[in-house]
Amino acid sequence: MDRITYNTYQSYLPMQKIFSVLLLGLLVTTAAMAQDGMTTSVDPDDVSSIENIVDATYASIARAPGSEFDWNRFRSLFLPGALLIPNTEQRRGSFDVLSVQDFIDWVDANTIVGGPDDRGFSETGYHIQVDRYGDIANAMSSYQKHFHGQDRILGRGINSFQLVWNSERWWIAGIAWDEEPSAGPTPEVYGGSSQ
Repeated sequence: MDRITYNTYQSYLPMQKIFSVLLLGLLVTTAAMAQDGMTTSVDPDDVSSIENIVDATYASIARAPGSEFDWNRFRSLFLPGALLIPNTEQRRGSFDVLSVQDFIDWVDANTIVGGPDDRGFSETGYHIQVDRYGDIANAMSSYQKHFHGQDRILGRGINSFQLVWNSERWWIAGIAWDEEPSAGPTPEVYGGSSQ
């Protein structure tokens, strides 16, 4: 199965007007960030395409045993005010909407770096279904979780990335995700098995 599938839709005049207003708001937000010194340096390759920004997200939350997560790289991928919504099982039954910093704090609070039990972490995408309309896109990215350098799969799920294009780069506006087994098997259309 192909790793990435694209559906691109033609823009229509009324929608162009709506997105122009949204884009103007995004430009004002980006300018305000720059004035407040809130910008984070970013690798241009990380944000040059939808596939690259999704891959950069996975790379920034991967770590070898004894190493920290690359939170600076992670932060550089997101719009200010971006939201992350974990599946409720990971949050012990609570439905929570997290900021980027809330997500970082949550992961750090539940990660022991160093010591004999530190096996690192890796989450890799293996299929992406992208729906794009003008400067907005949704990427349904199927992923697998592993301990660093190991093949045994700890879990599978789908990340739903909401993305916008502005200032010659892609930004993540939000990510929501769910996982097997509670969500059921990954559908075939998203790279899952037909069995």
